Amino acid sequence: MWVDRQMAEGKREGNTGRLMRIGDLARKAGTTMRTIRYYEQLGLIAPATRTKGGFRLYEEDELRKLRLIKNLQLVDTPLAQVKAFFDQRRRGRVASDITPGITRLLQQQLCEVEKRIVQYRAVQDSLRETIEILRCCAECSLEPGPEVCPRCPVITSRAEIPLHMQAVIEAA
Repeated sequence: MWVDRQMAEGKREGNTGRLMRIGDLARKAGTTMRTIRYYEQLGLIAPATRTKGGFRLYEEDELRKLRLIKNLQLVDTPLAQVKAFFDQRRRGRVASDITPGITRLLQQQLCEVEKRIVQYRAVQDSLRETIEILRCCAECSLEPGPEVCPRCPVITSRAEIPLHMQAVIEAA
């Protein structure tokens, strides 16, 4: 539901734009009112004004910010990092003021992403090896378990038991 700004603020002159209530903003952004309030507490978004009854009213810019935040989170950008981006941007008026700080933030995030890639590759290797081992296990007639499986030649021929295979063995 769009609300005229003058009506919301009790003014009658001019037209400064339409505002939406928190529920409408949440629905359009695909999030919850609770999330929006939390983002307000973090300083990521802010209502343009409140009605006489205290209802928050938001401009279209806040919807764009919410969608941006959601997309950044989809690529594992922590809210603290999003806030740092927004804070850096607010600090400067020209690119030369904000570029060094934002570049530092992006370099830190790049390092974190590279670390996670290494971790994900290790998980990928473990999953592939476990699947390969389990294909051999499909032909085994022994009861699986921590006493039997670690002595199996399919497993002992490897330098170490993959993490996921360890879970399969322990769960048996």
